[in-house]
Amino acid sequence: RFLIFPGGDNPVGAGFKTKSFVTSQPKDFQPFLNGLCATQMFDAFITSRLYSPSDPDVTFFDESIDAKLNRYKMRVKKIETPFLQSAMVHRKLKTVVSPEPRGDGLF
Repeated sequence: RFLIFPGGDNPVGAGFKTKSFVTSQPKDFQPFLNGLCATQMFDAFITSRLYSPSDPDVTFFDESIDAKLNRYKMRVKKIETPFLQSAMVHRKLKTVVSPEPRGDGLF
């Protein structure tokens, strides 16, 4: 609804309808969402979503949302989440280990 996919009869190019998205959310959330949508990480996520939808990070995100929706008791038909169930999720996603904090030069 807020993504603008590349190609076809889209003269503007691909992207995300930030203003429409933010204004469609509750007023209390809008300042946070404006800041979030302006980050490089959000831009990288939208770019991956548009141009590399089969990337493991995008698949992980989509299936995590599906898994959350599957937990609703009123949901009759569950959506399969094979990526989350497979060992591939552990092989393809990167684990980043932060360095230990150091106290050198604090005083």
